[in-house]
Amino acid sequence: MIPQFLNKSQIPHKSGVYIFKNRNQKVIYVGKAIDLYQRVASYFNKGAHLRIQNLVEKIASLETVVVESELEALILEANLIKKNLPSFNVRLTDDKDYLYIGITKETFPKIVTVRKKDLKNVNKFFGPFPSSQTVKKTLKLLRKVFPWCSNPPKKSPKSSKACFYFHLGLCPGPCTGRINQKDYQKIIRRFIAFLDGRKENLVKEIYQDMQKLSAMQQFEQAEILKKVLEGINYLTQPNRVELYLENPNFLEEERRLSLSQLQKDLGLKKIPQRIEGYDISNTGGKEAVGSMVVLTDGEIDKSQYRKFKIKKGGRPDDVGMLREILSRRLRHREWPLPDLIIVDGGRGQVRAVWETMKQFNNLAISFFGLAKRLEWLYPLEGEAIKLPKRSLSLKLLQKLRDESHRFALSYHRKLRDRIK
Repeated sequence: MIPQFLNKSQIPHKSGVYIFKNRNQKVIYVGKAIDLYQRVASYFNKGAHLRIQNLVEKIASLETVVVESELEALILEANLIKKNLPSFNVRLTDDKDYLYIGITKETFPKIVTVRKKDLKNVNKFFGPFPSSQTVKKTLKLLRKVFPWCSNPPKKSPKSSKACFYFHLGLCPGPCTGRINQKDYQKIIRRFIAFLDGRKENLVKEIYQDMQKLSAMQQFEQAEILKKVLEGINYLTQPNRVELYLENPNFLEEERRLSLSQLQKDLGLKKIPQRIEGYDISNTGGKEAVGSMVVLTDGEIDKSQYRKFKIKKGGRPDDVGMLREILSRRLRHREWPLPDLIIVDGGRGQVRAVWETMKQFNNLAISFFGLAKRLEWLYPLEGEAIKLPKRSLSLKLLQKLRDESHRFALSYHRKLRDRIK
């Protein structure tokens, strides 16, 4: 049971980082959790290990920082441990050697996990990270964005057989001579910038390189960099780690600003409290599904998600399928109505929304299509709205659109795998 002096009403059921302090307001322990409330409460359960009891006796206050992703929490936790050197983080490693992410000292460096005793063998490291499972899972995600070689050559070979990871797109191919040392080092340098939390400069550099390649009509290479940018944005925004350190309420303030900017950019009558995003997923019209994801006050609200197994069969018809799931959604009068609807697509999808809402007399709801290729917003009539690439309102809508795509695709794959 959480003691009264910690004020449990201020501990959210959200993912983030928790910071225990002693009576002198010195940080004594930093940890991360999927549910901050449940994790903090666990420290005060009866029968806890003696080391945990020793920690609990020293706790005088608590600070929490809410984040949006597991990766963000991982990086923030490591930064706070590095900054504050909490005594109990050190003590609890007596029989548990924390993992670090290391960059090896090679011509073509590898990215590896190492223990403290092996740090002398790496050129640069990040950590420590208390959860080895989370570190390994995170590196799997990062390798899709920043591919590296697991068995690099001592020097650039003229030709060699491609490794297994190359065929998966997780190795850029120094083992086959497909990438030189300079370009390979650039990938590693960008990986380091990512974990350092320097996303803004990193994205700017990659975007400029992409523009140069496009101007030189090297479209294949430019497309690779575009996928890197998309991957970075999808994973998280690590530059926020520094802002979290300066202002623990940063995320909440950013959400408020995003919604305020969105109201202005789209000409909405009020700040949208509930935003719904829709997407369709199918293979040639088969096992077609739709998703509805929700942002409440700018925050992903999974309790409000809904998935639809589409009844309309036959040939692929995303517009017709969108009409179906919107009709079925609007029949649920017990569900709160949205202030704003965003669908994945352009004019065709937007007209489908309008035609469907007209049948239910819900034309007071604002709606737009967000097209992937140019990231333009399409109203029912008039010019497309071209929001700045770095605007908070566009990032908010991209988050909604990407989440609706992920949710629809995962449901579609589940149905498709059942019939194999």
